[in-house]
Amino acid sequence: MNIVEQYWASAVSRLQAEVDGFNKLIGHAGEQGRENELSLARLLENLIPRRLGIGSGVVIDKGNGRSKQTDIIIYDLADQPTLMAQSTQVIFPIEVVHAVIEVKTTLTADEVKDCAEKKVSIDTLKPAESREAPFFGVLAYEAWASPKTVASHLRGIPEGNRADCICILNPGIIGSPDTVDQNKYDVELVALHERNHSGSRTGSSWIKVQKPPADAALSMYGSTYPVTKLADVGYIAGEPGRALLLFCDALLRALSARGVIPNPALSHYLTDTARETLDVQ
Repeated sequence: MNIVEQYWASAVSRLQAEVDGFNKLIGHAGEQGRENELSLARLLENLIPRRLGIGSGVVIDKGNGRSKQTDIIIYDLADQPTLMAQSTQVIFPIEVVHAVIEVKTTLTADEVKDCAEKKVSIDTLKPAESREAPFFGVLAYEAWASPKTVASHLRGIPEGNRADCICILNPGIIGSPDTVDQNKYDVELVALHERNHSGSRTGSSWIKVQKPPADAALSMYGSTYPVTKLADVGYIAGEPGRALLLFCDALLRALSARGVIPNPALSHYLTDTARETLDVQ
């Protein structure tokens, strides 16, 4: 495993430990959710260029349109004035917004629909000048159901309402529109590769078990990985760190495609093997 992948595996472990620790101290669901958002925001702050800011609130347009409340907003901090600088900024003009991300502790069927509605509320805003709609992402810490059920719900969302990228850390699911056929929505398990004697990934070779461990987690390679079941595959380990890495890569490439940032260096460090996933049917 290369150094970039090792770093992101460690980043997810720290992220999950931070969230778990806070959630044990605070029982209120609203406070837990907000801390989960803040943990991810802190990670993203170290990922994006300093000229971009990260906030949370509502996006508006000049015609008095407004989005639903949004967890994470990535906006232009350097080249555009902050309109609501006189108080705590919770309102962002659509002209300065480049990406929005919804954060879910547990992604439920109802929240899948809620995310779709929030994407529509963003996409229907009308900027003063013609431009591509902001990247819309969803990051959840865990899924409420099996990968097959999750995939069914994600693919059941109307085409224009689907997230540009969705990541579910446990068990390690990544979803996005198909690169060839935009009518299709790819839902993939980011499975744990077998490794050779030098520690490098073995392409298209996955860690499987005959039956799930008692706590649905497998300890290997110095880390713990969630175990889930895929049809026609059986019980297989997922890799949350690589799922988050692929999500962040998708975010950066989307920002680059919109001319917001240069071509991201991170993409060059992801090998073909590191991008391998398993289709969830």
